[in-house]
Amino acid sequence: MQEIVSSFNDLISAIGVWLSINRDSILAGIISTVILGIIGKTIYFLLNKPKEIHELLRTNNFNDLDWIEELDKALEIKDTMKRNFPEYSDYLLIQYGSSVDANSKLPQDYDFIVLMLGFPKEGRRYLHNKGTGGLDDVSSKENKFDVDIVYRDYLSFLYAATAGMPYENSVIVNGRLLKGHKGYFQWLKNITQNHLYDRDFLIRRFEDKIATEKQELDKCIFENKKFEHDKYYVIRAGYYYITSLLQLEHIKKFDKVFFQEDVVELSKVRMFYKDFKEEIREKYVTLVECLKRNSSVNDILITDIEDILHEIETWEE
Repeated sequence: MQEIVSSFNDLISAIGVWLSINRDSILAGIISTVILGIIGKTIYFLLNKPKEIHELLRTNNFNDLDWIEELDKALEIKDTMKRNFPEYSDYLLIQYGSSVDANSKLPQDYDFIVLMLGFPKEGRRYLHNKGTGGLDDVSSKENKFDVDIVYRDYLSFLYAATAGMPYENSVIVNGRLLKGHKGYFQWLKNITQNHLYDRDFLIRRFEDKIATEKQELDKCIFENKKFEHDKYYVIRAGYYYITSLLQLEHIKKFDKVFFQEDVVELSKVRMFYKDFKEEIREKYVTLVECLKRNSSVNDILITDIEDILHEIETWEE
């Protein structure tokens, strides 16, 4: 037993001597391993990190499956649908607005619509238009200035388009399908392009739409005053409500029957600038440019929205 203990002590002593002699090289090896590990993880992260939206949209190959998955991941579409719209099984992803132009200089000015395909329970047709995916809501305060994503039930979108709604028809005419079955998007085009629209029916639909948008604006103003909710949502609701009122005034001047190209023109909201007198015009211009990311939310006040609405009320009188 004593011999075993003595041998063990000799072994420990030999190891101690070896470590003492080779200490510098051992430390160098450990440090080198740590550094190489950090470098390796950094390279792996750089190669596999999600790409930015503007990087993904520079591609010319929209059929690349890897690209489609990257875009889906960046926009969090599957996660958002699973969390908020689980009854829908598939979707079309359409890009619209100024970002469709490949020469767009506004990386934050990206507009998408997700047309959801499925059969929701109790006949409910979902609509959400507050922005990109957040944690517990479809919208996120951090990214609301980066990307707008509208989530719409496909059939409700189709109904609105065939009624003659400007936004839906503009998306169909000028939008670009990024993901989904081409046949569903082409079907929208085929149905609407030769469709004859009824002015009086569209006016009734607009009156219903405007009533809903007024309620949303009143709610956003109340929440801003009482709970200090973000002013951005008041501006957004005010933009939709005011623009719908202006569109309605122009629709009333349409012929009894009109074509798609007539209503698509109404989606170009800058055409309404000339409807206002100079002082109010500047306020509406600021409102529009704020929603188009060309000016700051600090450039417009809630009272400016109220002034614009008061001006429109005088037209009706």
